[in-house]
Amino acid sequence: MTEEEKQEKQAEQEAPASDRASTLMNDMIKGLRDFGSAAMEKAEEYGKIATEKAEELTKLGKIKLDIHQLNRSRIKQLAELGELVFNLSEESKLAKLGKHENFVVLTKSIKDLDAEIKEKEAQAEQVETEEGNEVVKD
Repeated sequence: MTEEEKQEKQAEQEAPASDRASTLMNDMIKGLRDFGSAAMEKAEEYGKIATEKAEELTKLGKIKLDIHQLNRSRIKQLAELGELVFNLSEESKLAKLGKHENFVVLTKSIKDLDAEIKEKEAQAEQVETEEGNEVVKD
């Protein structure tokens, strides 16, 4: 033990109990402040991560909802097309089906919906891929 350490120890022993308690209390308060600051920083960091994940999930959820709505529209139009073909077959007019105005409109609309669904599915896959890459980075 060095001479300085001996003097500090002796000074502590000679100091009144209230000074030692005060020093101890100040050390505890400082420790609690440091702990509180560290906890606050971690909470902010986790809050930012949670916000980012929520935004990603919201974006992905919206794309999947769009896909679902497009699929419902497609199914409805396929049903209309089926009804049209059925009615034309009852009237023995299937030979002229390719020239029928409703047939052309419905088939074009269904093809457009198919293309839009594929585009949305590609967007969803891209968002899921980006999300997977960010998880790997963290």
